[in-house]
Amino acid sequence: MDSPVSREEASRALREIDQSREAIRRAIRAHRGHFHLWLWGAIWIAMALAAHFYGQRATRSFPFFVLPGVIASTVIGIYQGRQIRAPFDKRFLAALACMLVFGLLWPVILGGPRPPSADIRLFAFIALLAMQVYVLAGIWFDSYLLTIGLVVSVLILIGLFVFPQIFWVWFAIFCGGPVVLSGFLVRFWWR
Repeated sequence: MDSPVSREEASRALREIDQSREAIRRAIRAHRGHFHLWLWGAIWIAMALAAHFYGQRATRSFPFFVLPGVIASTVIGIYQGRQIRAPFDKRFLAALACMLVFGLLWPVILGGPRPPSADIRLFAFIALLAMQVYVLAGIWFDSYLLTIGLVVSVLILIGLFVFPQIFWVWFAIFCGGPVVLSGFLVRFWWR
């Protein structure tokens, strides 16, 4: 039978956890962790504004925004991997891949977009899927990603159901904007 932990041991363990969390945050901030937030926030803003100003035909160009974003994210990740030496849990990568692959397949399997607002619904679905990844990452790594994921998810749903007529502008300002701003928070104010 294990002996109970003393108050002093518990206090020391909590201090060590806080110190580790602070060290990880400093490392992420110092080694460009905010670049992902800036990159994807800017991509979301660009896609939403393109759809707002050019209509449905602009949504066909979204892969041309996303593909360079994926490439840039990979480059940033490789760079970060060289700067931050921490063990990476392959289960996390597998869970992300599974969620993305299956999440992207469901709309195709269920019949794809039909009505005129289908582009907006499909875009909102994919954005919510990305926010689900943020929430999962926040659960595993750091609560700021959890907060971003939850807040932006709620904002996406508000834009979709409350303001569908101005969804693209709503999304650019209230969904892409917070992601970009969170990058500034991580870069300049995170301690």
